[in-house]
Amino acid sequence: MLRPADARKAGIDTSRLTYRVPVLTANGRTLAARVRLDRVSIGPLDRHKVDALVAQPGALTQSLLGMSFLSRL
Repeated sequence: MLRPADARKAGIDTSRLTYRVPVLTANGRTLAARVRLDRVSIGPLDRHKVDALVAQPGALTQSLLGMSFLSRL
């Protein structure tokens, strides 16, 4: 799950997102938007077409690495 600022850094146009996926974070309930990341790389790990969520503005203090990436390892 990405903060909107991190999603923009990844090339996602956050102005076009629709936040309709209910999620529960450490900060409480919020809504998120579904996106697909072309590529996620962490060190030598490189995965393509990773499903992700972008949280509503202000919902997260940091982005989170989730199971859509970790389950591919």
